[in-house]
Amino acid sequence: MNAPATSSPLLIGTSRRESIELLQAQLSSYGFPVQVFGRKSALLAALHAQTAAAVLLDADGLEDGATEDVLPLLRRLFQGPVLCAGTELTVSRQIALMRLGVTGFMSWPVDVQVLIDRLEQLEEAGRHNPYRVLIVDDSETVTRWVSQILQQAGMQVRSLHNPLDIFIALERFRPEIILMDVYMPECGGDEMARLIRQHPQFDSVPIVFLSTETSRGRQWLARSMGGDDFLIKNQESEELLASVVITVERYRRLRHWMTRDGLTGLLDHTHLIQQLEMQISATATQSVPLSYAMIDIDHFKQVNDQHGHAVGDRVIKSLARLLRQMAPSADLIGRYGGEEFAVIFPGLSQIRAAQRVDEMRAAFAALKHLDGGGALQATFSAGVAVLGNNMSAAQLVEAADMALYQAKRAGRNQVGMAS
Repeated sequence: MNAPATSSPLLIGTSRRESIELLQAQLSSYGFPVQVFGRKSALLAALHAQTAAAVLLDADGLEDGATEDVLPLLRRLFQGPVLCAGTELTVSRQIALMRLGVTGFMSWPVDVQVLIDRLEQLEEAGRHNPYRVLIVDDSETVTRWVSQILQQAGMQVRSLHNPLDIFIALERFRPEIILMDVYMPECGGDEMARLIRQHPQFDSVPIVFLSTETSRGRQWLARSMGGDDFLIKNQESEELLASVVITVERYRRLRHWMTRDGLTGLLDHTHLIQQLEMQISATATQSVPLSYAMIDIDHFKQVNDQHGHAVGDRVIKSLARLLRQMAPSADLIGRYGGEEFAVIFPGLSQIRAAQRVDEMRAAFAALKHLDGGGALQATFSAGVAVLGNNMSAAQLVEAADMALYQAKRAGRNQVGMAS
């Protein structure tokens, strides 16, 4: 299977080499490269020679040094995340370890699912996606000035001089923040904000008004009609940048929890279908294929009945994790419901999408899921359909679902293709 976004390894420092082997094998099966060191000299040499994604230290130390002795040397070579795993660490020792550079704590023995969650959080935090900013202002001078400031900070910026064209820009650019003038010839910024707020798919996008208006009453009136903040034009560039960054980061966090399934972190059913509809609209203008796959874990009820719902949840999370690693984008995968998932493949023909899904199927079948002292394996079946002329999102989903049903009837653990 594909590796995660980073190929840098997790370095583990512990004297318990034998008990770490299963953890190392499980992390590797999920695509996380792992290196284990029993001596601090070897760990420090590895940090000197390569870039690490993170370091996990045993609170009981290594063969040739206590954890407290290793940390100062480690921190001279590595500025990234350092986790510490221990049994019943006291609060005072945790504080002491934090002062030496530990950034997070885990229980020993390490739960592989918890560790993978932490590693994925670290990956996501380290992955910077440029902010998308839409400027709506009839003044070319203002848009040029604001665009230059934001672009120099690495943001993606689109400018719009006619606010009446804003919905086209919202559909195509998908901004994470709108900077909009209050006074424009075609309509007021507050009027446009009210109109935007009537469309559920754009209701959560923050709108920040840019104006020369200094009346606090007028500013509050504009904000009451759909705005989130009010900035005075020609202010210090640092203040403008800070406002945009703070607002977009808050928007990203809120949007994540508003659109994601709680167990898997994938798109929930509602937002999965919304994403599919948007991809269908984009496909109509680009004249490229669009394929859609439905995925269902085989005999999942038996997994829950025989191994318990906690193990069932691990199997679901494992599949979600694999799909994130192997799908085109995290924004194109969703939990359709229960043990059913879906993946959108923009630009791929049906047969190419089916090949990609079959690669996912083989990788998932090879995974081992912990069940107390042992492990179990699971499989999934899938159905793939391609968007046809004048086909709606509901019809595409139905076609993929029928192909999934055919794969189930044919014996499961395979990929069916809609005819």
